[in-house]
Amino acid sequence: MDIAQHNRKLVHYGKYVFALSTLLPFRRGNKKPTERLSTAELLARYPERVKMLWREKAGSLPAKSPHDAVESDRTGDFDDGLVMEIEGGWCHGRQCDWIGIDNVVLSELHRCDGPLAPKAVPGGWLNPRRIRRAVTTPRRLPQPVHVAGDVVVLNTSGSHNYFHWLCEVLPRLELVREAGVLQADAYVVDNYKPFHRQALELLGIPAAKVIEPHEGLLIQADRLIVPSLATAVSRRRLGARLQSRLGPATGVSQPPSQRRLYVSRRLARNRSLGNDAEVAALLASHGFESHCLEQYTLAEQVRLFRDAAVVVGLHGAGLTNILLSPNPIDLIEIKPSNCDRDYFELLANEVGATYQQVSASRNRWRGPWHCPLEPLENAVRDAIAASESELLAPHTA
Repeated sequence: MDIAQHNRKLVHYGKYVFALSTLLPFRRGNKKPTERLSTAELLARYPERVKMLWREKAGSLPAKSPHDAVESDRTGDFDDGLVMEIEGGWCHGRQCDWIGIDNVVLSELHRCDGPLAPKAVPGGWLNPRRIRRAVTTPRRLPQPVHVAGDVVVLNTSGSHNYFHWLCEVLPRLELVREAGVLQADAYVVDNYKPFHRQALELLGIPAAKVIEPHEGLLIQADRLIVPSLATAVSRRRLGARLQSRLGPATGVSQPPSQRRLYVSRRLARNRSLGNDAEVAALLASHGFESHCLEQYTLAEQVRLFRDAAVVVGLHGAGLTNILLSPNPIDLIEIKPSNCDRDYFELLANEVGATYQQVSASRNRWRGPWHCPLEPLENAVRDAIAASESELLAPHTA
């Protein structure tokens, strides 16, 4: 497979990636496999072709966070972190959730509502999206493309989003690193957004080895290297590695580990604060710096959060950067009242950060959100007091 030629033929439209040549019906191959085996079953059936390269030692695992508990229910054998090699293994799709050998799918990484199956949407068959997905979903896999050597699978669902990229895609690279197979011949992962390219370059993955996946791509590798889904340990290793690849921050006016950051979404196209200027002014009176992270490179964001002590921001991917700080952080999330996603509370618990929440409201549907200033100021005062006491603790002990 000519990787450079493959990537040049791709079409990018927003978060979607596809190749025009694979849309033709006659390019279809075998029927989709129906047999699904777990890791243990795959190892037992194919002892000569499937190998366990590495597995996280039980003693190195911390107590599981709520996020880990949910993941373990879904992933089975993959919840502790492992890397396996499949000789002649295949991988299909943008999300790389159809991985297998011969006519068998690896169950731990397979999503029943993945791209090859019509997703259930609200309204059932009365919803036009349900009909469109049922009509356009192929019943067969594409024709396979052979890739020589070791091919590492990294992509997962939501890889176009900064949160999922930093929390779920890149940490899998740390699992591969632990297994000692980082110097592979190819990596199946997105590489079209600036933060994709910057992160892979920072972690030493050359663009010439990156195969961008799409729904018309079925890879058949000599040896397919398959890491488990990301774990809490691999996420912390990723944060430490990104910090270690950069030099010390410069131009910081405040003492180390005492920066106070406001992650503003005033430049975002959706989910913004109507009273952002008032929130920024209130926080500035408490020593906060206001930043729009979409203006920064990944390296600049790593340096920015390296010395952060208190972080305030509206629910959004920018808050994922608390993963990059080596110091205890106090996170205050301004959370929309209709948002039931607890991603950042779980991530804060996972990295040992203190978490507070301030609820935001709005007057009209799809309008800007409004953050109440008094609850926010109370949360900020508590966070500052806590961070200052943590700073003095070693000197008073």
